[in-house]
Amino acid sequence: MAISPAWQPAVVGAQGTAGHVNQFLVGHESTVSYGGTLQGSSAPGSGVYSSTQTQWLSQQFVTAAAQTTVGYVRLQISDVGGSPTLALIPSLTVELYADSLGLPTGPVLASATVTGQYLYSQPWWATIPLAASGLTAGTPYQIVTSMAGAAGHYYVWQHSTTAGGSGTSPDGTTWTANSFGLMYQIFDQNGGASTMPLILDEDNGLRVTSFTYNASNQLASISTYTTSSAGTVAYAASLTYSNGLITGVG
Repeated sequence: MAISPAWQPAVVGAQGTAGHVNQFLVGHESTVSYGGTLQGSSAPGSGVYSSTQTQWLSQQFVTAAAQTTVGYVRLQISDVGGSPTLALIPSLTVELYADSLGLPTGPVLASATVTGQYLYSQPWWATIPLAASGLTAGTPYQIVTSMAGAAGHYYVWQHSTTAGGSGTSPDGTTWTANSFGLMYQIFDQNGGASTMPLILDEDNGLRVTSFTYNASNQLASISTYTTSSAGTVAYAASLTYSNGLITGVG
């Protein structure tokens, strides 16, 4: 049975307690991804795509010789029937798993959820925050994308020219190996001296903000996508400069 609480007004200067409208104003987990080092990538694209409409997809990668972290991944994922402002496709969950005989196994090591509007906005490569540490160097792992979409509205992941390395599943549990690979790039958490954030992930994908920069390391664009019970709100802006000074925001 659903129970609606009797909300009380907050008291200025007093501690928030049960029943007060501000009782949920607490800290929220945030992950900031900076410019990590590219540690691995797939072969070039083949121009063939696999859909997320009726299946989960997986792709194997191997950590580099000294790599023990993942900061974010870039996947060749795009949408069919999507929109930059409307939630026409359900959000996509991307997860990191251990590998067993070329397929995902064990518990989730890292997870991120991104909206259809966010993926629509990504130029060519979709950047996904997927922070994980304590990995074993020189070891295979798996990137997994959830089933998402319906007829006319879904995501597609481009095949690479590699023979093998990917898998499909009807339920995210039972996997079948494929004869093709999927396109990916893996970045670690070694941002070095960089102070320029690329992705701000709040509450595991409930709010994702991405940043791009021009050749002078000035902020070139910012986009924010917030998933809520009422849908998704998108904000995006691009910045222009002249002689090093900002001249416009559009």
